[in-house]
Amino acid sequence: MISTTLAHLSPGRVIIAFTAFTILLGAALLALPIARVDAVSWIDLLFTATSSTCVTGMFTVPLTHFTTFGHTVILILMQVGGLGLITLTLFVLYMLFDLGFGTQLLAGQILEIESWKQARRILKYIMIITLVSELCGAALIFCSIKDMYPLGKALFLSLFHAVSCFCNAGILLFDASHVHQLPYSYGLLAVSSALMITGSLGFITWIELYKKYRSWRQSKRFCFSLSSKIIFWSTLFLITVPALLILILEHNNAFMHLSWPGKLINALSNSIALRSTGFLTVPVAEFSMASLLVIMVISFIGAAPGSTGSGIKITTFAIVATIVRSALAGRTAINIKGRRIPKDQVLKSVAILIINASAIIATTFVLLITQLNSDFLDSLLEASSALTNLGLTTGLTETLLASSKIFIMLGMIAGRIGSLTLVLAFRKQNAQAQAITAESISYPEERIMLG
Repeated sequence: MISTTLAHLSPGRVIIAFTAFTILLGAALLALPIARVDAVSWIDLLFTATSSTCVTGMFTVPLTHFTTFGHTVILILMQVGGLGLITLTLFVLYMLFDLGFGTQLLAGQILEIESWKQARRILKYIMIITLVSELCGAALIFCSIKDMYPLGKALFLSLFHAVSCFCNAGILLFDASHVHQLPYSYGLLAVSSALMITGSLGFITWIELYKKYRSWRQSKRFCFSLSSKIIFWSTLFLITVPALLILILEHNNAFMHLSWPGKLINALSNSIALRSTGFLTVPVAEFSMASLLVIMVISFIGAAPGSTGSGIKITTFAIVATIVRSALAGRTAINIKGRRIPKDQVLKSVAILIINASAIIATTFVLLITQLNSDFLDSLLEASSALTNLGLTTGLTETLLASSKIFIMLGMIAGRIGSLTLVLAFRKQNAQAQAITAESISYPEERIMLG
């Protein structure tokens, strides 16, 4: 019965259901007296749970309002949201139950793989990569902060920060004095940057890297998939170019108090964090207007698909960029590195770009209406941070009205799940059938005027 039900469920609806359940459960746990230092309204508890689950890092109340138990709840929500709710759920189902064809079909739809045997192997790799990365990161972070905090607190902060960076959440629990020293903590920045890159590259990419290494050891040939090739080169481009821009724009502004080696390290670390994490070494309010534009563009593109990061994803951006290049060259086929991209993925990429951009514009419009005293740039950054799960704010988050909080929460959920997935999840079955029928109908072609 359960497997039959799973087989007929839309993956998008399953993801939404688990997301909503996790957020509500997290808010309920944060509402417990043991989780709070003082009273926190229900809407703020829900906002905190949503931001943690969607690995965003925007909060309407400071995290000092919560106890160690509350911080542990936030840690778990980050971990579940970073791994991907459905990935974690499928892993638990695989380990505890055998749900048959329904689970296999669901896994194949979500992970875009052909066999359940492959899905089980991928799920194992995901858990191993996560566990090893976070534990190693926590150990290295502990070495950097062990003299600043009592032993128990240092261990917890190390694990919390490692999970936060790997899951691209950017949530910090360090004391204010420690936060001010972050630009000078080069060892901590190096570990944090490594964790952010590891989480944002995507699990499938890391699995292919492992297979490449194993093939090299066995003197065998292994070719990376087109997705991984795009992710490698795009990640390198989206880290180096923004780092150079930030260095040029901020060396006499936000970074003026740093030495040149410190400026280089901070520019690189901030560039890595801009793609989805939002873990900046200096307050975002200190950045110039030009840097804020760079921040919004890079976070809009985001991380790799199948990663702990968000945004429209690197591969989507690569396809859209190739569409533009092909149009300028007068070509109709969309080719990347000797491979033709299927038409359905080309259309989905354009849809993802337009839907996400429209969502940011709509959310900004709502904030400008509801938050009457808000600045346009502050509202745009707030909306962009919510939809891209970047989590940066110039201070507007703490002043949001209840109606604005709801829109921001919906934006964070849409950004984490994916706007296109969210739209398709609510499409009726008869609409899907009509779409399939329409594909089989060929209409007469007619050209229209453009530009």
